Amino acid sequence: MAPPRISFRALPHLNALKGFEAAARLGSFRRAADELCITHAAISHQIKQLEADLDCALFSREGRTVTLTGEGRIFYEYVRQGLEHLLTGADVIRRTVSDTELRIETYVTVAIRWLSRLLPKFRAEHPDIPFSVNTRRTEWWFDEVNTDIAILYVERDLPKNLTEKRLFDGVLYPVCSPKLLQKVNPVLGPADLLALPLIEVSSAPSDWTCWLAAAGVTGDVRPRFQKVDTYALAVEMAIDGDGIAMLNGPFAEAELNQRTLIRPVPLIAPAPGRWSVIFRADHARDRKVKTFVDWLLGEVGNGAV
Repeated sequence: MAPPRISFRALPHLNALKGFEAAARLGSFRRAADELCITHAAISHQIKQLEADLDCALFSREGRTVTLTGEGRIFYEYVRQGLEHLLTGADVIRRTVSDTELRIETYVTVAIRWLSRLLPKFRAEHPDIPFSVNTRRTEWWFDEVNTDIAILYVERDLPKNLTEKRLFDGVLYPVCSPKLLQKVNPVLGPADLLALPLIEVSSAPSDWTCWLAAAGVTGDVRPRFQKVDTYALAVEMAIDGDGIAMLNGPFAEAELNQRTLIRPVPLIAPAPGRWSVIFRADHARDRKVKTFVDWLLGEVGNGAV
């Protein structure tokens, strides 16, 4: 069944709605006019037409400043949502039909030690979807303006404007070079690791604390750490025999399989978070976003961890 016909006669003029939104947001007809590149008289005329059409005052005028009336505040919410919805739809179509890159953002470690080995397969299977990968060294959150998809470690509920698809749970486990264990003969349990040099990732300072607590190491435990800023650097130092790194995620699987790294203690402890792929909720039907997210979830389901 076709949707009901829209009564366009009852719809205010789009330019008037744009003028109203700008004036309401900026609290000034003159500033709204400057933003929209029209005259002050033009925007005043638009607002008067809109008020006549709705048969109510939308603004209280006080000199050069204007404030929304009760009816104006109600109407503003509908206008803002409507304009944002139109912009979202236009953006989705533009990105769907254009050659715009799919913008992927994640941490340095995720990009280097996990995602980079998966992306050639995605490129081979979806050569029509160009993409770029950007990394950041420090803690950050989803950049809605410059990012389409982010792969993040999440420890909180997301705002409603974002959609999250879990990739895998966070888990903590120590790794080190086999030659490092020669300095302790033998390693008996978790507490014995405290006698060895430990590596802490400064952006995840609770990793060792959580793992030691799960291992039952209690009391006044104050290990001394070598501090680095990424898991990637911690892994490289562990490979070189410079200390024991605490990892969270599948970032040393090749080295563990090749025995260039080992787990000195077999305990794997749960971490208070999960690794997820995140995107804007209103981009869920974007072809590039949906294709990549579905593909990545499929790879993880097939053991790409």
